[in-house]
Amino acid sequence: MKKLLIVVIVILSGCSKPNDAFETLNLKLEDFAQKVNLTGQKFTFDSLLNPRKIMLKNDVLVVSNDGGGYFLHLIDKNQLIYLASKGIRGEGPGQIRSMVWELDEGLGDSTFWAYDLNTKSIHEFDLRDTSKLAMRKISQKQDWHQGFSNHWISPNKIISNISQDNFKFGVFDSLGNRVDSFGSWSSDQTTDPKLGYLLLGLHQGPIEFNSKNQILVHSRSQFELLEINNLETGKTIGIYGPNVYEVKYETIDNGELPYAIVNAEIPKGYSDVFVGDKSIFAVYIGKTRESINSSGETSRMIFEFDLQGKPLSIFSLDYPIGAITVDEKDKKIYAITEDREPGIAVFDY
Repeated sequence: MKKLLIVVIVILSGCSKPNDAFETLNLKLEDFAQKVNLTGQKFTFDSLLNPRKIMLKNDVLVVSNDGGGYFLHLIDKNQLIYLASKGIRGEGPGQIRSMVWELDEGLGDSTFWAYDLNTKSIHEFDLRDTSKLAMRKISQKQDWHQGFSNHWISPNKIISNISQDNFKFGVFDSLGNRVDSFGSWSSDQTTDPKLGYLLLGLHQGPIEFNSKNQILVHSRSQFELLEINNLETGKTIGIYGPNVYEVKYETIDNGELPYAIVNAEIPKGYSDVFVGDKSIFAVYIGKTRESINSSGETSRMIFEFDLQGKPLSIFSLDYPIGAITVDEKDKKIYAITEDREPGIAVFDY
């Protein structure tokens, strides 16, 4: 049994800038300025059999779905009415073969991207057209193939959480050429590729990026850590807590690539995160695997921080949720519910 102490995580969580560009914050529930109970209004749609991710682009909610013949569904955010389906399941041109792991707003006025992790490809769709097919597909090539997330940071630069590397993130052009790196695992030595693979698995969790302010947030699902990365300044803020504990895990090494199994008694961290223009919203779990299985719920709580990591609000919800997106202008949270009939719950905050 290996033990990864919180202090060790701090040491391993530097960035590509000087070591003093990393700041650590220890979170406590009493640090939040306000605690608010939110009552949601739930909407269900026949086409959403198993909704997974949700994103707001313009006035359209884009929802990924694991079941049925289409991976993507568009919903009007004002009237909460179903608009169209996209992302045909298949192996033909413009189709998505296996899954949608992640959604990204991209940089276009009306386009967005869906990431198929299994086939290592990203697919661009346009909200304005009626086609159900992707208008463009880009496959992860060369070193970019080691990436496990994809977000556009400029017209020909994509940042990706990478494996078997000295850094947490690599920056690539659309041809797969690596042009930059961010977030070194260690500030004073090169990380062995096997250790890099193990650390990637241990630190897995939802990643979200806002191209307007260049803020990338990496939340951990297996333990309580939220990292706020400013790609312009190179500064990283690591928020630990609100629980304090050792992250105990077992390393399994079958002679190929090692992976970590976190102790089941460790409270899990975050199931989703949203990066807005003014605030960061994170779906906090704070429960063990056994507690989640027995209750059938991942979370009913959202933490709000400002872009510098200052705790602002705790939102307690009347629906169990898994994933969110936020309309900061209209002050609404759209969440995928985790109940017998999954749908979209809307909360005014």
